[in-house]
Amino acid sequence: MIMASMSAREDKPWKTDLARISAQRREQVQSQLEAAIAKAASFEDALRQAVEMMKLKFARFTSITTYVADGENLAVHTALDRPEGPERVRSDEGPLGAAAHKETPTVVDDLASNKEWADVGLSVGSALVAPVRTDAGLWAILEIWSDFRAAFTPKDVQLLGKVAAALARKTPSA
Repeated sequence: MIMASMSAREDKPWKTDLARISAQRREQVQSQLEAAIAKAASFEDALRQAVEMMKLKFARFTSITTYVADGENLAVHTALDRPEGPERVRSDEGPLGAAAHKETPTVVDDLASNKEWADVGLSVGSALVAPVRTDAGLWAILEIWSDFRAAFTPKDVQLLGKVAAALARKTPSA
């Protein structure tokens, strides 16, 4: 009985170290992203730099796409490793439109069970979408796709929310 309780306390301490290191790395990347966005010459440059940096730093982000508001539509601005899909989607309908109207990032753990995502080129894996909103309204959305189901953690949601907030501060009307 004593050995069982002893082994429970010593149960894989490397997991704690990996979690701590991962959290520190994520915070470091978040700081780098916020600094790059703040230093960018324009909102468009900030979008592009944020996408490139996130794609480089997070291997499980299979694709990252930004859409910018263009009237009643969302038009692709920057896309890295994006599957085939439309270059323009409505901002008031479909899964991207629905995500664009939320206040916080949206997570879809299983795209295969949500057929409307196939219309934007994503039929397997999972997606994380965050709106970039200012007082003037919707400026853009960030869409991260992973070809793995349930790939996004609450920490990923938090990170993308902070990136979207930093981008919102970069817009001309903010």
